Amino acid sequence: MVDDKPINDIRVSDVVAEVAKTVKPATVSIEASMKDAVEAIIEDSETRKVYVVDGDRKLKGTITLETLLRHAGYRLGVRSTGVTSFLRMLAEISDDKVTEVMGKPIKVLHNEMLVNVTKLMVEHHLNDLPIVDDDNVLVGELDGLDILKASTKFWS
Repeated sequence: MVDDKPINDIRVSDVVAEVAKTVKPATVSIEASMKDAVEAIIEDSETRKVYVVDGDRKLKGTITLETLLRHAGYRLGVRSTGVTSFLRMLAEISDDKVTEVMGKPIKVLHNEMLVNVTKLMVEHHLNDLPIVDDDNVLVGELDGLDILKASTKFWS
């Protein structure tokens, strides 16, 4: 229980079990296209990232909404913004592979200490992080709001 522990003893798994909302991370396979990634982030997730996983759900990469938008910007060039341009971009990226734009994920183990994760998020300006188990299998996502929820009892 988060309430029963000093803040320095709280682990990611404690927060996920008690205060984290259950978020299904958006995922695509390592063979997926950019179109698949766009569809995953739009349809399957409350997050702003798509996690690239292999057949065993081991985390291989991360594609942020910012990366998707930047990729769209490169594709759109100087075209005017709007729905038509966005739909045109979706059609153009359908053959591009996620491996071309995914980044190396900054991830945390499910049993990592919350203070270490908070430091990592602050230093890298992150709002959320993928959670993996000891075999690097994606098991969830930790949101910065979850950390705030867990830590508010220690503020006086």
